[in-house]
Amino acid sequence: MLTALINGPEFDPALRGGVLKIPPTHPVYPWSCTAVDCERPRWRRYAMCSVHAEQWQEAEARGASRAQFLQTAQPLPATEMPEAMMCRICPQRPALSLQLVLCFRHRTRWLSHLKRHPGGGEGNFER
Repeated sequence: MLTALINGPEFDPALRGGVLKIPPTHPVYPWSCTAVDCERPRWRRYAMCSVHAEQWQEAEARGASRAQFLQTAQPLPATEMPEAMMCRICPQRPALSLQLVLCFRHRTRWLSHLKRHPGGGEGNFER
């Protein structure tokens, strides 16, 4: 029965087969950044890559609309890491920031600390 459903016309072809290959702009499971021609994957919170999400937060603080930002955002090439880097604090999580070698949670906490204490510890995370 399951095979008949999977092979039916209503079943998404991207979900058939052994290895799923979901296109970047899939209507239900999109994963690419919403900035035009950006080749990087999106964060779930902003639907933009990490670089564009950070730029968007700055633009929004200056009063720009999201549409204005997306029209002027420069596309970024895809990046590849030769090997997965793990967070220096919790080695079971992949590093989001390659400069700091921190996962999302610890990068967020570190940046929050720096906002509260400007200049307080920037040298502590040099590689």
